[in-house]
Amino acid sequence: MLPETRSKHGYPADFFEANELIRKITGMWLPTKHHSIITKTFYFSYVFCLYGFGFYFLVCEIIIVNDVSTEISKLVSYIGMLFTHLVGCLKFSILVFGRTKLQKIMNILQDSRYFYEPNENFSPGLFLVEGKKTSAQFSMLVLIMYSCVGASAHISSLVTFDRIIEGDSLEGTNFTCQDFMQYYFKIPFETNTKERCKLAFFFMDFGLLVFALVIACYDGVLVTILNCLKCQILVVCNVFKTLRSRCLSQLGLPVWYETFSDHEHVALEREMYRQLSHTTRHLQALLSVTNDIEFMFTFVTLAQTLASLLIFASCLYVASSVSMTSPEFFAQMEYFSCVLVQFLLICWYGNEITTSGELIRSSLYESDWYSSSMRFKNSMIITMMRMQRPLYLSIGKFSPLTLVTFVGVCRGSFSYFALFKSVQ
Repeated sequence: MLPETRSKHGYPADFFEANELIRKITGMWLPTKHHSIITKTFYFSYVFCLYGFGFYFLVCEIIIVNDVSTEISKLVSYIGMLFTHLVGCLKFSILVFGRTKLQKIMNILQDSRYFYEPNENFSPGLFLVEGKKTSAQFSMLVLIMYSCVGASAHISSLVTFDRIIEGDSLEGTNFTCQDFMQYYFKIPFETNTKERCKLAFFFMDFGLLVFALVIACYDGVLVTILNCLKCQILVVCNVFKTLRSRCLSQLGLPVWYETFSDHEHVALEREMYRQLSHTTRHLQALLSVTNDIEFMFTFVTLAQTLASLLIFASCLYVASSVSMTSPEFFAQMEYFSCVLVQFLLICWYGNEITTSGELIRSSLYESDWYSSSMRFKNSMIITMMRMQRPLYLSIGKFSPLTLVTFVGVCRGSFSYFALFKSVQ
């Protein structure tokens, strides 16, 4: 379908426009042959420095494990952030090595063959425009929230550091720079002076920022894909429900036109069956996309679920051990909020897809099929039988991705929190 038809029906030019911008910021974008050599050189230099530093920071995190394993409070905080970054590495691999499959999914979800004209009180194009706005807002929200984790940790460490250390050096005190870090890693340079310790805070800040960008890019793409899929399923539901009125409009017949049997009007019977078949093919494409999404994301979602279980518990444990008015408390709550929003979004949209899939059978039944032909009814029944199987995404093939799972993880995290407190 031509671009002018897309504009005529009100469909968004690119549902994933905001995600494309975030991919450029986070170094996940590839310049095309139309970009100049200077642009490519600068961009690839930026990507090399960004992810080179991120890899170096991850190594610094891993090699400090022996130093923090002797104290439960440090170990719990350390495990939470380390798990976040290890899952971030999995998300990075999906974005890099699954680039072609991701683009294929996006293209199918925006296939111009399945654009529908506005009908009655519903415009599929405008509905998707609103869905695009929502996805863009969530994508930007997680980018900003995740990026603030490092900043909040930096501010918290700096405030505590300046309050306790009065001179220009840590010599003669019972503290090291590591004692003021919100998150633990091996500092790769000497920090015996106040200025060098503050430099270590910036090192922590930038390391956390690199992983925040990767995770925000992945989460934004996943949430947008799930939201687009949900919107397309609801569009299919509406088209099924208004099938007869759409056919009457297409043939130029009045909306009140009725027949005892559609065979009395051959053109109407053909148009009814054609549009049903066309919309059913659209539904089949969406079911295929659901399987592709399941294949790509299910095990990363499993890793994220397990990590969230421990991170919720670790954040609650660390926050419960400090004063509610301290900078450390607010830094932990900011981190906790990010992980909570991260997991809630995918569970919410997973639940929305399941709920939307349940509407397809009732929408078909409401399609004013009583006077339709036998082939129309047979096709409708086959589709309804297929949709008896619930449409859902899973967490590692174990559990459906729904709000029930989110509640279960939150309950489980409180159990781990109680366990951590009992061994304090």
